[in-house]
Amino acid sequence: MEILEKGLEKGNKKKTGAKKLNYKPFVALLLPTVIIAGLFCPLMGLFAFVCMAGAVVLSFYKGRYWCYRFCPRGAFLDEFISKLSFQRSVPQILKSGFSKAFWVVFFMLMIVLNVIRSGGDIYKFGKGVVLLLWLTSLLAIIGGILFKPRTWCIVCPMGTISGLVGKRKRPIEIDVSKCVQCKLCNKNCPMEIEVCSFKENGIVESINCIRCETCAKVCPKDALVSLD
Repeated sequence: MEILEKGLEKGNKKKTGAKKLNYKPFVALLLPTVIIAGLFCPLMGLFAFVCMAGAVVLSFYKGRYWCYRFCPRGAFLDEFISKLSFQRSVPQILKSGFSKAFWVVFFMLMIVLNVIRSGGDIYKFGKGVVLLLWLTSLLAIIGGILFKPRTWCIVCPMGTISGLVGKRKRPIEIDVSKCVQCKLCNKNCPMEIEVCSFKENGIVESINCIRCETCAKVCPKDALVSLD
């Protein structure tokens, strides 16, 4: 087991090349900064719409790449909650289409109700958004500790929308001739995608894929590559 881990570690270094600057901790700190500052300055809540717009726009180019690289909540879960996580498998109900649909409808309904409640007052609207950010962030933290760190990302409304828009945009490609079904990709995927189940398609066509390329990095046969 130790030999395999060392081999994978060497393989990862070879694939990633020179060490890059890790800016995700700084992105992660945007989450507590915004929700705490938002309690005093409600307009901070409007920052959420910057993230929403970024996620959707980038999805036309590379699917849910925003979720992995630029989402403050996703980065917070990766950088901090992962250290506290029990790393249990995410319940199937949370992976279901019903769960995704529920959260999209819930989110849209909350935004509409907030618009109505605020009556055109931008500060009241911002306060409502901040409260929604607090609620979803607490759920994300609880889910990330009890199960896998990115449990919330599986049901995230904006993630679902971005995934639907960019499911086929620069996906991970599977070289069928190299894949030996070792399933290391499945075991290491932070979104718990059954990567091997897409072998016949030749690409990982999942709305949950955040293009983190973890599967490609752990593949001992280099059967998984990004279509960049």
